[in-house]
Amino acid sequence: DAPRRLYYVAMTRARQTLSLASFPGSHSLHDALRDTSAVLRRQPVTLPPETPALARQYRRPSLNEIDLGFAGRHRANHPVHHAIAALSPGDPLEARVNEQGRWELLNNSGTVVGRLANNFKPPHAARCSSATVLAVMVWSREASAPQYKDSAKCDTWEVVVPELVFDL
Repeated sequence: DAPRRLYYVAMTRARQTLSLASFPGSHSLHDALRDTSAVLRRQPVTLPPETPALARQYRRPSLNEIDLGFAGRHRANHPVHHAIAALSPGDPLEARVNEQGRWELLNNSGTVVGRLANNFKPPHAARCSSATVLAVMVWSREASAPQYKDSAKCDTWEVVVPELVFDL
C-alpha cells in the first residue's frame, strides 16, 4: 500500500504537466503497482519531445532561505510595510540579484518588499523567469534569533514568502 500512496502523492504535486512512464526492466515502485487496478495500462508509446514547461523548476524557499528580518530593520512607518501589506498570495513579484549578490523581491511598483537569505542557492545554471507571492507571514523581534533582535526597528512585521520559477 505504501508504494501506491507514494505514487499518488507524487502525481498530485504536478503543477503544470504530468507525464507517467514505465521504463523497461524492473523497478520496485512499478513492480508493486503492476497488479493493482490503480494503474492505467496502455501499449508503449514514444514520448513527445520535451516541452519548455518540463525545463522549469518551482522553488518555494524554506524560512531559513528567507531574510525574515528584512522589513523589521525598517521603522514601522517606512513605505516597505505598506507595500507588503498591499500584497496578496498570487501577486506577481520580480526576483533579481542586487549589486551585493543578494536576491531581492520587488512588487509591481519596483519597491523591494523582501530579500532572500545569503544561504539561498538557485538551481545551477538556471534563470528566474517569474516569481509570485506564495504567502505573507507575520514575524517579530521576539521570534528572531538573539543576534538579530537589536537590529529590529519595530516589534512585528510582515515577511513575503515567494514561489520562484526557474528555467533550466
